[in-house]
Amino acid sequence: MKVFMNTKNIHIILVLITLAMFGCSDKKDSSSSCLNQLNEEKYQQVAENSNCSNYHRGSGYLGMAGMSFSNFLKKGAADNLTKTLGIQNLDNASDYSQGNRNYITKALCLVGPDNLTNSNRCNGLDKRSGSRTNYDMEISLFGLIGDMIYVNYGVLDLNLDGTISQAETDNFTGGVSSASSTGINSDNPKYEIIVGSDVYVFDIDTSNPNNSTFATYTDNYTINPTNQNAIQVASILNDIQNNPTTSQIRPIIKLDNMTDITGGTDLTPKLVLTNELFSISSGLNKDLGNIGLEDNSSLRTSLTENLSKLDNGGLKSDGTTCDAAAALDSIYMLFQNAADNSTSDNSTLLKQSNLISLTDLADQFGVKIPSVTATGFDNLPMTTARLIYASDVSGTTYTDSYENAHNILYNSVYNAKSLGAETSSKNDGKVIYREILCIGDN
Repeated sequence: MKVFMNTKNIHIILVLITLAMFGCSDKKDSSSSCLNQLNEEKYQQVAENSNCSNYHRGSGYLGMAGMSFSNFLKKGAADNLTKTLGIQNLDNASDYSQGNRNYITKALCLVGPDNLTNSNRCNGLDKRSGSRTNYDMEISLFGLIGDMIYVNYGVLDLNLDGTISQAETDNFTGGVSSASSTGINSDNPKYEIIVGSDVYVFDIDTSNPNNSTFATYTDNYTINPTNQNAIQVASILNDIQNNPTTSQIRPIIKLDNMTDITGGTDLTPKLVLTNELFSISSGLNKDLGNIGLEDNSSLRTSLTENLSKLDNGGLKSDGTTCDAAAALDSIYMLFQNAADNSTSDNSTLLKQSNLISLTDLADQFGVKIPSVTATGFDNLPMTTARLIYASDVSGTTYTDSYENAHNILYNSVYNAKSLGAETSSKNDGKVIYREILCIGDN
């Protein structure tokens, strides 16, 4: 049987295969013809023989997909996976029947994890019922590794030369611009003042704090403070002095526009690829665990080594964060707890939304909010800011919900929210959109 993915530590895979071969009997065919035919590389005969076990048939399909020892032992095979696996361009990441991916699909429907065999990917195909043997899981493991390689190169490697260049990555993602082009407006901010359980929106008069205008927060932070009552302001300042541990101040800053991490390109293929990678990697992680490989084991690292260019953790080959991932990370800081329409309709939930630390604003966007100098307000702790979103392109009206922002801003936030939330580390067996952005740097 010669149908497993090769790695630089190929002897480790040989051990696994040897254990699988000698631990498995041909339960459906006493003549062991299925096993013998696999050893003779008669993959199609085994794959299409319903008398062979799912384990052997899955092995046959992977052999037909190019995932055989003889294929990977050829000179230069590991350096050009597109050629070695006969990868063809995919119309989209959920194109399961194009070229040799069709055979990987058929193999995984016989031996793959539940999330795959129960999906529409296996509609109309032979698929397993009931539980899997350990040998099924081993074949599934290598099928999933091959599938992840196939979908990435099939979608991104446009000229099928075995290399995913930065230009090809940018062509798919639209490129990610620096977050410095994000339109954060911190000029003359109003302030959220929290005193115990009371919340106010203040327009602070630094020369005469008692003449500041304010409004009591009820259901939004975009309200224009109009109450100018020196006695009431003095009372609030007195409450601040009496509640020093529960009082704080937050500048309310405006987000007028934001870099679109998709470059204005169609979001659909990116979501399809991201969802497909999530599904494959979820099955891969499960199978790695099923056969007893811990997250940090050297064997697990060896098995997934061929994914290192893809499973890059958002890093360059030198170990530093790639520019596109860094830009995505900083943009995501702005909306990781962005209020939507349902949140902004709940005054309690809204208080917990649209917050960003002043340190992140300064470090990632170069936005520094000056200290408040007005007596009575200047001793309040100020560590976070609150965002509100421009609801028209001229920046004259604002909203607490990104869903009510003007179309350009809404699309940018929505796209980033759709693609930027997950995290991943290098060689963890999971490939996410953030790592796709960095393939060209590896």
